[in-house]
Amino acid sequence: MDLVFHLFEMKYVIISAILLAGLAALSFLIVENNTSVSEWDHASFTLVNKHGNKIVDKLMVDLSKYGREAVWIGMTALLFIVGKKDGRKVAVLLTITFLILIPLGTIIKSEIDRPRPVPLDGNLLVQTETDPSFPSGHATIVSGGAAILLLRFNRGRQMIISIILGIEALLVSYSRVYVGVHYPLDVVGGILLGTGIACAVVASSKYLGPIFSRIDSMKK
Repeated sequence: MDLVFHLFEMKYVIISAILLAGLAALSFLIVENNTSVSEWDHASFTLVNKHGNKIVDKLMVDLSKYGREAVWIGMTALLFIVGKKDGRKVAVLLTITFLILIPLGTIIKSEIDRPRPVPLDGNLLVQTETDPSFPSGHATIVSGGAAILLLRFNRGRQMIISIILGIEALLVSYSRVYVGVHYPLDVVGGILLGTGIACAVVASSKYLGPIFSRIDSMKK
């Protein structure tokens, strides 16, 4: 049993290392202002940041405004309150993941210091933000949350909830480019960071034994 758990743990350590190495490589290319990467990123931003359908515009704005804090804080609280043992354990993992990602993402943003995109007139659908652009904080948080759910909240009907929130995370990430506040590679960087840290948290969950034991002892 210990060997099986050790292999499970190592798998996610390796995945985390690969994802974070990918983030480091992408960060280097952005800092060095690699011509091919920069041209692709700007062209892709222009392609996504085109509007015309008011319904889609409204959906993307709402996802961009509320799809991070409102959805993920609410989901974490809901899982802890009514999620029984599995839900409470996942709520703990989500909380730890977010507490790591928020300051870590801020530090990386400050170090990379990439300027925000400048959309064409009329293509900025939300108020522009003053902090650096890479990586996307929204993509970081929602992808970290989605990864935790898909890895640890996936038994039976739990998987339906996790898949729905995984799709929500993708849409929130896409919306940040659509509304004009991030380049596509900002979102990619956020996804690499969020999922990388989430995998590391899952791999280290055995150290949360005392907390999980208290949760097991709570009433359903």
